[in-house]
Amino acid sequence: MDTPPRALSSQGDVTTTGDSLSERDGLTMTAAALAGLGEIVVFVDGQSVASGSLELAGELAREHGAHLTGVFMRPLPASTPPEMFARGKGIPGVIDSHRAQLERIEASHRAFFDDVVWRHGIRSEWRSVSYFSEDLEVHAHYADLVVVTRPDPAGQTAGPPGFVESLVLTSGRPVIVLPPGSTTSRARRILVGWNAGREAVRAVADSLPLLVRADVVEVLVVDSERHRTAHGQEPGADIARYLARHGAKVEVRRLSSGGESVGRVLLSQAAAFGADLVVMGAYGHSHMNEWIFGGVTRTVLRDADLPVLMSR
Repeated sequence: MDTPPRALSSQGDVTTTGDSLSERDGLTMTAAALAGLGEIVVFVDGQSVASGSLELAGELAREHGAHLTGVFMRPLPASTPPEMFARGKGIPGVIDSHRAQLERIEASHRAFFDDVVWRHGIRSEWRSVSYFSEDLEVHAHYADLVVVTRPDPAGQTAGPPGFVESLVLTSGRPVIVLPPGSTTSRARRILVGWNAGREAVRAVADSLPLLVRADVVEVLVVDSERHRTAHGQEPGADIARYLARHGAKVEVRRLSSGGESVGRVLLSQAAAFGADLVVMGAYGHSHMNEWIFGGVTRTVLRDADLPVLMSR
């Protein structure tokens, strides 16, 4: 007989029972766990500090025996006022200056990447592409996991506008989005935002190699009464039992938002839990060349101060 995962709620401990994951979803998750992580791609922004994303990607590659590919997004060169007015014979000098500037920027990021690779003893590849490249996102298509830092609103970024959002919604791959300045280099305490929807199922499937290695996983269900049919008799119990059967150390917590934003509740509980990583499904679509996100996805993507793995 299976031992039920421990369940927590705002009212106290409860017993978890029932199985309602579909056979198809279960097979998808099993395949993900067996395959593991063989290829991790980290996008390196040429105009921001990339140490956080490189450290996390390197640690994950070491832990899972994965190959690490760094994709450097070459920024636009910074032009001085005199260079902007260069004419005739002065133009080649400006071009050479810009080329040297970009080479120095890339060399600095490449050196850090090589250091991470050497320290972790992992296989690697370095690619250099312009952020104007039409196939920038294609580099993510053949990865088991993508790592990227979201732009700092107060700073500059080499990535094209909406690049992180596009990765999350259209790449078809799980994407770990780090906040600017992140120093997280592990994924030992993982909080799963669970609403029993397709996107959440996909996120759990994609993150299964991480979840089974974590010290503890907390499945968070907020306002379960909104999706009572999808959740089954005991909200969160089925997915927790599934994870436990794969060896994950899992707990379930059920909370009421009390009218507060669900995204805020999720981030608040992540902090209380001491999470290193949040796993959740991403909800959104494109409209008139803009990305329109669901409320929870928008809040977490904008305000999270820890890495978030999103899948769609």
